[in-house]
Amino acid sequence: MKIGILNRPDIEELATRPFKEKTALISITDYDDEYAELEFKPEYLFQIKFDDVDNDIFLDLQGKALPEEKHKDIAIKYHIITDEQAKEIADFIMNIKDKAEFIICQCEHGQSRSAAVAAAITEYLYNDGIKIFSSDDYFPNKVVYRKIYEYLK
Repeated sequence: MKIGILNRPDIEELATRPFKEKTALISITDYDDEYAELEFKPEYLFQIKFDDVDNDIFLDLQGKALPEEKHKDIAIKYHIITDEQAKEIADFIMNIKDKAEFIICQCEHGQSRSAAVAAAITEYLYNDGIKIFSSDDYFPNKVVYRKIYEYLK
């Protein structure tokens, strides 16, 4: 299975014509934004909304960890990926992994959330998610990666 990472403008351009058969799309949008505009939809589509919030949001100005009681407030304020959302993404992946030949992971900029999802899938299927983390093209969101990978293993 091939796994691709795209940003919003690229997926919207790609969706102006039919997708190849057996294509899956995991489309991530900011919490308060509309989903990517897809004139044509792939055979398998999963759309979800959460913000691009990584571990550094849980640090104070000196880089020290904030107390645990503040984590929930931050997660709600910034609409961080929830465990339920991570499980939904993992369930979608498990349901299409033997059906799809190509999975496109897409978020606003195609660098953080979508890269994290692609890394989790790549690690789960091929034990090679590190290649996405080590690429200069991507900055995978570690919170998104960790939560999704936990439900895939």
